[in-house]
Amino acid sequence: MKSFLATNIIRLFGMLPMGLAQWVGALVGRCLYWLPNKTKQQTQLNIQRCLPHLTPTQQKLVTKQSLAHTAMAMMEMGHNWCRKPGANLARIQNITGQQLLTEAKPRIVLTPHFGNWELFATWLANQVPLTALYKPAKLEALDKLIAAGRTTSGMALAPASAKGVLNLKRALKKQQAILILPDQEPPAKSAIEVKFFDQPAYTMTLAGQLAKGADIQILLGWAQRLGPNKGFNVELLDITKQCTKDSLEDTVQAMNDAIADLIRQHPAQYQWEYRRFKQTLEQG
Repeated sequence: MKSFLATNIIRLFGMLPMGLAQWVGALVGRCLYWLPNKTKQQTQLNIQRCLPHLTPTQQKLVTKQSLAHTAMAMMEMGHNWCRKPGANLARIQNITGQQLLTEAKPRIVLTPHFGNWELFATWLANQVPLTALYKPAKLEALDKLIAAGRTTSGMALAPASAKGVLNLKRALKKQQAILILPDQEPPAKSAIEVKFFDQPAYTMTLAGQLAKGADIQILLGWAQRLGPNKGFNVELLDITKQCTKDSLEDTVQAMNDAIADLIRQHPAQYQWEYRRFKQTLEQG
């Protein structure tokens, strides 16, 4: 029953015009801000932790905006997974950094939970051969829907497992790109503790391990939402130099710093309700 409801709700929002789906998301976000709920509480807490330089009034504004963007991102998933890739790509207004993909070379592309990361993945898969790391959904029907949507967009999928990591390594050896969402908190065995916005956070080491000792380009990429029915801007930033460090810890820290710098520019676009510090600040 849960799979049936989840998949059909996603398909329903995919049938709505994108602008209407986004406006519904903005309304849901407003309700989340005014009503007591865990999503709002976690968003507020993480903004207070990570953006302490903002005044209480500014933090409230970012909280309100972030909840709206998070809800819009959820409403956009129906389009990302159920519509043809061309329809989604047509919503991109501007592209910055596309020249970074000109040469065929092994690339690690990092995209955080910022803006519409699924649209960014679709765009990237239409530029270069791409293998994306993913964590299968708990509901089988939902997992099949997501996987079908992503593969239709042109990307190969590598599950978060030993077999999936092997697929990523093979893609890099073929001078192809791999895509990783680096801001999820992985199991302790796959992470080290470094800083994220000056807060201790368990952070995945996979991207750093794959890049270590190899001539691999490291890019940070994202699709910024311009507003309901206004489309998106796609950007790529080369962070290879700043992330090429002698130690794995320094490399992972540099990646976190690059992501934090992006989020500071547009804090409302980030998915702050994720429990990024559950194994550090929320212990004890």
